Amino acid sequence: TIDNDLPVIEDFVLVLAVQASRALDTTLFIKNGRLFSAALGLTAFLTFAASSPAQTLVRFESQPGSKMRMDGTSTIHDWHAESQLIGGFVELDAALVEAPDKAKPGKVAAKGETFIAVRSLKCSSGKAMDAVMQEAMKEKENPRIAFKLVELSLKEAKGAQVNFEAKGSLTVSGVTKDITFPVTLVRRVDTSRLTFSGVTAVKMTDFKITPPAPTAAVGLIKTGDEVKLTFEWAVAKKEAGK
Repeated sequence: TIDNDLPVIEDFVLVLAVQASRALDTTLFIKNGRLFSAALGLTAFLTFAASSPAQTLVRFESQPGSKMRMDGTSTIHDWHAESQLIGGFVELDAALVEAPDKAKPGKVAAKGETFIAVRSLKCSSGKAMDAVMQEAMKEKENPRIAFKLVELSLKEAKGAQVNFEAKGSLTVSGVTKDITFPVTLVRRVDTSRLTFSGVTAVKMTDFKITPPAPTAAVGLIKTGDEVKLTFEWAVAKKEAGK
């Protein structure tokens, strides 16, 4: 028998319990969310975990106005390369988007993937350096830089700004590495548009990239191994049916 104050129970758990009761030739009854075996004199029971209701994930997709910048050094001057195109999507818990200040610090329900076309990166040193950079990154075989979100943890919420720690896999030049970095989310008033931003550093050699050294200036120009990645990613809520 099931009383009226029993929370919603996963069907498959209840089916397994009933099958077990038949095998033991005993009687089951449920009270206040607990499953009891009459044959065992109420000494054995299964408490159904009262986990929070399943989160509703809201999907946001890339919008114009995004940018990713890569800053590096060389033996003669600093340099940077920038792309104005970031593709991909992110899905976040609807309750978090609407009221982040009510969310507790810790892991949040989220998933997402982003990518940048290597050819969209334009170097401050001009087209000649673009070609050198594309060759070093093996652009023909691996045309995209991609990131896949594995875990997102809420650190702090201050009004429209929310600070997270993101963990995921970064793929560059066909090599994938785990990476962890801070991310800031800024919400618009209607919460239909969000902007993510963050900064992290990686080494070219970690992705089996030889720091570029133009052949026209052998021994004179060599880029540093470490580069700083800075991004601003604008996304908008995907409308139903689109």
